Amino acid sequence: MLLYSDPVLAAPKQLNPIESQLMSFMNGLHVVEPKQAVELWILGVNNRSGSVQNAMLSPSLQKQSRVKFEQTHWITGQSSPWVSNLRITKVEQLSESKMKYTVKYDLETSYAHFGSWQKVIIVEKDLEPFREYWFISSITTKYNQWEAFTPAETVLKK
Repeated sequence: MLLYSDPVLAAPKQLNPIESQLMSFMNGLHVVEPKQAVELWILGVNNRSGSVQNAMLSPSLQKQSRVKFEQTHWITGQSSPWVSNLRITKVEQLSESKMKYTVKYDLETSYAHFGSWQKVIIVEKDLEPFREYWFISSITTKYNQWEAFTPAETVLKK
């Protein structure tokens, strides 16, 4: 009988030390408050860490964006312009298990400001038994020509 539906947790194979470390890292980042998922994702963006960003995503969004993360060797963003001053500006409760966060940020270089932009992040609670953590199920951003978007984002062209 499987205690977990997550294939990684249910897997009978013996993990090597690196796989064990990675699993411990990912499980250690499960958050019990929805805002924590957004804050840790922001930390991942600030540090250009695809691994931290990915850890905050829903299992389906992780699967959908994995190849893009791997292609960039888990490094996101670009050296210039960079994302700065990320901040949560609006919070809406959509249901008992779903929250909507608006995150505003600036794009800057050492010589210019490329404007202020925003992302809409949906955070959902895992409703499986024995799981009490929150994850990001959607990130939506309007396209701009200067930004290097993260692999999990849905970029709207209009």
